[in-house]
Amino acid sequence: MTASSDIIPDQPLADDAALLAFATFLHDGVVPRRRTLWFVMLDRERRPLPVIVPIDHVPDEPDVLTVGNLGQAWHEILQDEPGSSVVLMLERPGPAAASFDDLAWRAALRSAAAKHGITLAAFFLATADGVCPLPPG
Repeated sequence: MTASSDIIPDQPLADDAALLAFATFLHDGVVPRRRTLWFVMLDRERRPLPVIVPIDHVPDEPDVLTVGNLGQAWHEILQDEPGSSVVLMLERPGPAAASFDDLAWRAALRSAAAKHGITLAAFFLATADGVCPLPPG
């Protein structure tokens, strides 16, 4: 696995291990007190674009308006970046095991991305116990 010290700006996140290392780097040392959804956009070479967006106060369950707005925003931002993708990380307090709500967020955001032709490169869950991937469901 790639160590946090191996993360270099403009370096492609070439595989799942590099994506996990990047998400772990973002989450490093955080003890979540509320739900936050992070997203990072990757260019066609899987290099992070220069914007990392945290959305605070995410509700427990996905809502249609928030999910629809995110899908539309990704589409507008990435429409001139063919081959680009999005990495998502849901950060929340509580145990490391994925909850029904976490899985609902994953499903809703995957659906929104698909509706707009956006590829999700990865979806991570981050808790006080660390970061783990939520595989496609």
